[in-house]
Amino acid sequence: MTDMPPPAQRPLDIAHPAHNPFDLPRPRNQKNLAYAIALAVGLHGIIGYYLWQWKFKAEFQSYSDEKTNAELIKPPPPPPPPPPPPPPPKNLPPPPVQPRPPVAVPLNVPAPPPLNIAPVEKPKPAPPPVVASPAPPPPRPTVITQPDWSQRPSADDVARYYPDRAQRLEVSGKAEISCTVLASGKLTNCSVLSEDPADQQFGDAAMKLSKLFKMRPQSKDGVPTSGGSVRIPIRFQIAKD
Repeated sequence: MTDMPPPAQRPLDIAHPAHNPFDLPRPRNQKNLAYAIALAVGLHGIIGYYLWQWKFKAEFQSYSDEKTNAELIKPPPPPPPPPPPPPPPKNLPPPPVQPRPPVAVPLNVPAPPPLNIAPVEKPKPAPPPVVASPAPPPPRPTVITQPDWSQRPSADDVARYYPDRAQRLEVSGKAEISCTVLASGKLTNCSVLSEDPADQQFGDAAMKLSKLFKMRPQSKDGVPTSGGSVRIPIRFQIAKD
């Protein structure tokens, strides 16, 4: 057994200054423990006596079946239906016809004056209908088969308006448009007649290129005229390296 240091050299408990960890444990108070055990035993005895007085007896209520005579009262019968009306008598004579009293006719009534009716004239024959000659059909626009171009799109213009998708897929194609030629030589009212292939937007590219075409004006009797139509085929070709 190790020797304990003197009290002056023992470490102090900062949290509990009055407690020294090297002190011997204090003996417990056995008197308080005996009081607590006696109190618990007394309480259990009181509860046991209370339960013994009740004896856990259940109170049951008895019932008896008694016979009850019930009389059924029948409802009164419904009243009888009213008798049907008597049938109408048969073979009755018709009611007598009462004649109207005679009307008194006045005497010495003057005769009505004669009516002056003019003779009916025979209708004159109607003149024959005037048949109007049909209007002459509008002049059909002339189709210019050999246009004289003063301005046409260049190869750079065709490359600039080449469809992007067809250019990426390296697809060549063609389109044909129809336009009306003005007196100034410019084209208007253009429309796509055909395009091949149909799903690569070569028709739209041809419509954009139509603005770069210009024809030398057509003249009639020395006067520039407009209204002719021209067909323009345009081919789109991928440049080969």
